[in-house]
Amino acid sequence: MPVVNPTPLAPVPATPGGGPCNWSVNTACVPGWDELDPAVQSAATSWATYILWALTGRQFGPCSVTVRPCGPRCGGPAGYLTYPVGPGGSSGAGMPWMIPWIDNGIWRNCGCTGGCTCSATCEVALPGPVAAVDEVKVGGLVLDPSAYRVDGYRGIPILVRTDGDCWPQCQDMDAADTEPDTFTITYQRGTAVPVAGEIAAGELAGEFAKACTGGDCMLPQQLASLSRNGVEVQVVDPGQLLENGLTGIANVDLWIRAVNPARKAQRSRVYSTDAAGARYVT
Repeated sequence: MPVVNPTPLAPVPATPGGGPCNWSVNTACVPGWDELDPAVQSAATSWATYILWALTGRQFGPCSVTVRPCGPRCGGPAGYLTYPVGPGGSSGAGMPWMIPWIDNGIWRNCGCTGGCTCSATCEVALPGPVAAVDEVKVGGLVLDPSAYRVDGYRGIPILVRTDGDCWPQCQDMDAADTEPDTFTITYQRGTAVPVAGEIAAGELAGEFAKACTGGDCMLPQQLASLSRNGVEVQVVDPGQLLENGLTGIANVDLWIRAVNPARKAQRSRVYSTDAAGARYVT
């Protein structure tokens, strides 16, 4: 079956300085934002998106990556094959037509296309999550987006060829991706920021901009108690808010709790010591 070997999951990339790559802000609910100095807007946006990216478990804000998949002849067989097998998992002289192998912990006998798996005729697994595919190049030529689609199988994003052709089984890793016998996939790796996250980032950016320009911030939202007769005000310790993974701004914290209720620093991952990692273009 012409299937390119799946690649294992790996940490979602971030910008060189850390933080999300793509996180838009919605400032529709921030009065006076358009009148602010562009430098203040930029600083406030960078600060707000980095803080929310960290407080929500580093799960939003996809980054553009380019991978060069390895086919079976380059990367070895896709599963653990059992005796007797030939080099690369192919049957040799005297080899049985039905080859037993272990697929995700399940013994299978494979001998015909599509007869024992849920695989498409031609597909390649991508280190995910995949927010969008930007470009696919085969032999230096950019494919039309109608020639492929993205599926999900066992939690892994799969790029499926749909135009009747197949992905290359091997490529020349010494050549640039503009040359023949090459294969590259450029895509947005990570989870897109939901609309609510854009609004929360806009509100947080607005508060930072006020602090930067000497305006009134939303400190009353940190009030723990207020005595009118004695004019006594007690505010929540900002350090305590940070320990709880919050900002002190009610609307922003409501969204943080909704998407990261367990206050995780990052999503859990499982690594395989047996599967080869993806080859990235840097």
